[in-house]
Formats: sequence, structure tokens, C-alpha cells
Amino acid sequence: MQFTTEALVEILSNHALWLTDSNQGERADLRGAFLSRANLIDADLTSANLYGANLRRANLRRANLTDAHLTDAHLTGANLIDANLTRANLSNACLPGTNLTGADLSGAKLINADLINADLINANLTGANLTGANLRGAYLTDADLTGANLSGANGAVDLGYPDGWRAVGWWHKGEPWVRVGCRTMSLTEAYAYWANKDDRREVMAALTYFEAVAAVRAETPKTEAA
Repeated sequence: MQFTTEALVEILSNHALWLTDSNQGERADLRGAFLSRANLIDADLTSANLYGANLRRANLRRANLTDAHLTDAHLTGANLIDANLTRANLSNACLPGTNLTGADLSGAKLINADLINADLINANLTGANLTGANLRGAYLTDADLTGANLSGANGAVDLGYPDGWRAVGWWHKGEPWVRVGCRTMSLTEAYAYWANKDDRREVMAALTYFEAVAAVRAETPKTEAA
């Protein structure tokens, strides 16, 4: 379904009323809506229904999508810089190449979401459910993955909590990278940094494990970072 600019403005206006008082206005129902390249900067879409919506290359910078329903939504190449996606449902959503720099995805559902080459630099993924998500080639530099569920995730390796620090490994431009606690670096740099630190032997063990996984996956280029 395609909306005119005027119709979309009216929907957002009614949604704003609904957020203030559920007896007024109406919750935004944009299921299956065609919103490709739509300008939604700073839009308040809290709890909006965007199931299966086409938001390819839409500008959602700083948009509030808290508790929004985005299951099966298409967000390829969308701008979600600094967007609030707290507890949003993005299960099965298509997000390849999406810019999520600084986005808040804490508690979000990203089950089986396609995040190939997505930019997640400085993103907050605390407690996010990334079960089965495809993170191949994603940029995870400085992303907070504390408590995130990476079971079956493609493109990332959950290294647990060695020495009490959350640790995750992934591939960036064909090279293995890790984030341990608040430090992000290549695997080579990580070895050099934590070498000979007796109080970080578990971290070194985690790096060794990730190196072994990286070596196995490097043997099959088609599934590199898989």
C-alpha cells in the first residue's frame, strides 16, 4: 500500500494523539506500507505497526521506534542512525547495508534478521535477541552486546564472559575482530594487548578458541564470516 505525503502526515498526527491518550487519535497501522525513501527523520513511531513495510532507503534518523512491530519489514539501506529501537520486533526483517550507527536496540528482537554488511558501530544491543541473525560483514565496532543472545548467529561467535568480560568475535573485511569488555580490536591486536597478563588467561583462551574457528571458516570462502 502506498501513501501520499499528506496521508502519511495525517497518520503520524493521529498516532501522536494516540500516544498521548489512547482514547484519541489512532495507532499507526502501516502494515505492508510502501515507504521506500520516505523522510521520517525524528518521527515518533512508538508501538507503530510496520509489519512487512517497505522502508528501503528510508530516512529514519533519530526516529523513535520503541516497541514498534517491524517483523518482515524491508529496511535495506535505510538510515537509522541514532534511532531508538528499544524492544522493537525486527524478527525476519531485511536490514542489509542498513546504517544503525549509535542506534538503541536494547531488548530488541532480531531473530533471523538479515544484517549483512549492516553498520552497527556504537549500537546498543544490550539484551537483544539475535538468534539465527545473519551478521556476515556487519560492522560491530564498539557495539554493546552485553547479554545479547547470539545463538546460531551467522557471522559472529559468542565467546561468553572470560574473566567476567563480555566477549564476541566476528569478521570485518575478511579479518577476525573481537570485542572484549569495552575494547574492540583485530584478533592480532588482541593477542598483543592481552599477552602475558596473568589475570586475563581466560580472555587468551577465548581468543585462541576464536582463532581456531576463524581458521576453519577461512577454508571455505563462500561462508567466510558465516
